[in-house]
Amino acid sequence: MDIHQIQVKYEPVADRLLMQVRTRDEQLFALWLTRRMVMRLWPHFRQLVTDLAVARTAPAAMPVPEAREMLAQAAREKALQSTDFKTKFTPAPAAKLPLGPEPMLPAAIDLGKAPGGAVILAVRDTQGRSLELRLGEDLANGWMKLVENAMAVSEWGLVAPPAPPEPAATKPARVLN
Repeated sequence: MDIHQIQVKYEPVADRLLMQVRTRDEQLFALWLTRRMVMRLWPHFRQLVTDLAVARTAPAAMPVPEAREMLAQAAREKALQSTDFKTKFTPAPAAKLPLGPEPMLPAAIDLGKAPGGAVILAVRDTQGRSLELRLGEDLANGWMKLVENAMAVSEWGLVAPPAPPEPAATKPARVLN
């Protein structure tokens, strides 16, 4: 599948995230992501992307958790530099809908690593429909950003905004007594 665009947006009436993938050959795949599904998927997806970034950046190293997170953040920032978030998602009017007119409601999502460092996101529903996405580093990091943005809008409370670091000079002295 040659992915051209991905969109993830919060739909307040359904209280779900709508993910749409448009391919270069004008196919449109749509699926719902419920809060429960995202809550279970999210930590594993982030960990998988982090592991792949660390393995690519420092293949022989066994970094401590803090260093792993820094390596992953640096890889994420580098990958996001080449990602286009400004172009609006445009579903083609005559797009083919391989999954049908209604978005798929996943019953299961499997994650895996593909040879070459891609993330495999395999989605299945109870009607026998399935979708497998292979997300390279840029797409995986871009997808994470889209999901984070949609979760922030959803107010599900799954992603807390990062706390700004407190300058060392303004920290009060600790007194133990």
